Amino acid sequence: MNRTVAMWFAFAGLSGWWSLAAAGAGEGGFLSGLLTILALGCALNVGVRDRVMAGLLWAFSGPGLRIVLIVIGTAFLWQLVGVELALLMAGDVLAYVEVVAAVSLIAARTRLGPIRAALAVRVRLVAARVRAWPAVLARSARAVRPVRPTPPPPEDGDGAFEGWALA
Repeated sequence: MNRTVAMWFAFAGLSGWWSLAAAGAGEGGFLSGLLTILALGCALNVGVRDRVMAGLLWAFSGPGLRIVLIVIGTAFLWQLVGVELALLMAGDVLAYVEVVAAVSLIAARTRLGPIRAALAVRVRLVAARVRAWPAVLARSARAVRPVRPTPPPPEDGDGAFEGWALA
């Protein structure tokens, strides 16, 4: 018995236990029973094991996985067809626009959360650099210069209108 066969026997034991637990709980154990039979077949026969592994590799590789994702996405979108048809048949276009706007706002808030968090981290880093800037920390307050007295204005009586003859 090599490692691969031991792994398939372990998988068959786990799925068999799952099948017995499901049957004891009164629920259907068909899927787990089918997995148990398939795992036992893979543990006992190399041909079955090779065929199952080839199928799994195809299913979880490029084209098979793409087909599965497209079918799942289509099923998700098909769930909205009833709501959209009901809103359009009712003629309430404003309600349709409100639903689309609400979904768009929820999606935008979900997308902007990580961007806002990354921006907050950057702002904190810049603020920490500015606070710890050596030139700012080492600079002392300037000394206050004494006020120089200005010479008094000339006492000619006319002030700013010097040279003008005013009557």
